[in-house]
Amino acid sequence: MFKPNQRIIGGRSPKSRYRGNSGEIQTMIMVQSTFHLLPESKAEVIRLMKNMVKLCREERGCLSYEYFQGVTDQNQIILLQEWENADCLQGHYKTEHMESFISSLGKYLESPVSTRSYVSQEERIVNSRAEELPESEQTIH
Repeated sequence: MFKPNQRIIGGRSPKSRYRGNSGEIQTMIMVQSTFHLLPESKAEVIRLMKNMVKLCREERGCLSYEYFQGVTDQNQIILLQEWENADCLQGHYKTEHMESFISSLGKYLESPVSTRSYVSQEERIVNSRAEELPESEQTIH
């Protein structure tokens, strides 16, 4: 998680890339998964999603974990996740609650889940004055 004494580099989000206290560059990973549900299963999948949100937000490296119902397709759920780095994301995939979620989900799906991962690539400093300001005065946009 972003801490005030870390230098932000790249992206629009303060969480996209940052330099930790030891100087290493951390790269945020965003994962977008799209679920097409059987109409009669939506309530159960939403119950499963709510539980996953609660559990995943407590995992090491989870910056955000949210799901949304489709506007044009009421039986579509989009899950957005942000992770500090690849190690945190891989750790998430190995959790007991993730394994349980995956094993429970199949019977509720109309088609396979579509998943895309995005990695922050920018290396520029967000605020050109960041190095000039004391840590407590830096602002992130």
